[in-house]
Amino acid sequence: MSFDIMNCPRCKKLFHKVRQNVCPDCVKEIDREYEKCYKFMRKKENRACNVHDLSEATGVSVNQITMFILEGRLSIDNNPNMSYPCRSCGEPLRAGSLCDHCTDNLKKIASYMKEDEQKRWEEEAQEKRERSALYRSGRDE
Repeated sequence: MSFDIMNCPRCKKLFHKVRQNVCPDCVKEIDREYEKCYKFMRKKENRACNVHDLSEATGVSVNQITMFILEGRLSIDNNPNMSYPCRSCGEPLRAGSLCDHCTDNLKKIASYMKEDEQKRWEEEAQEKRERSALYRSGRDE
């Protein structure tokens, strides 16, 4: 039986990790923060708020609000001004964790890496063929 003892990344207290990556006290606090955000966003008069307005009104950090949205706990469908930052460049998003520009850049990088890998593989294969040809020609003499 393994015991995962770790420091809570939120409050730094030592705790026994079972399922959550934060201690039980912080789980309760996060749930309270979620309730504050949810109740605020449900009110019709608050539907025009943005993530900074929500943070200011509830005392919940922008990062935590973003996590609620990304986890699917908070829906921003009825809040047209609500967005959160791209994890790479900070551009406002309403879906996903990367904007189109950063996604395209990552795809290009992956494509370049794949091309480089293919070239390396082809060069290695050519080198092996050349070594093999030298070995065979040396034996024929």
